[in-house]
Amino acid sequence: MWTRPATLEELIPPEVRARWGIKTETPIIWTKPTLEESEREIADINTIEIVYAKKGKGSLDSRLREYMKANKIPTVHSESGNLAKLRMWAVSQGKKIRLVQEKA
Repeated sequence: MWTRPATLEELIPPEVRARWGIKTETPIIWTKPTLEESEREIADINTIEIVYAKKGKGSLDSRLREYMKANKIPTVHSESGNLAKLRMWAVSQGKKIRLVQEKA
């Protein structure tokens, strides 16, 4: 996990701050990132892949529900609702979701 810098001075290497006697703390005001922005900031190595079939037993909805049940995430009735809920949960865990459709 990583955190965003809270002050501009955190962006200056410690040895440069020490050399020039920089002791100020200028806060950075971050706006709350959207879900898409948060996912872009997460490294690809922290990706959860959900592999699903186009139709049948391994459909996207069933795979989403399967993953959510295994991780104790409450489901909702719609596939899109489950996907949104899973994406928000993943970002809160420092991960992102990638959907991979199986080749026919």
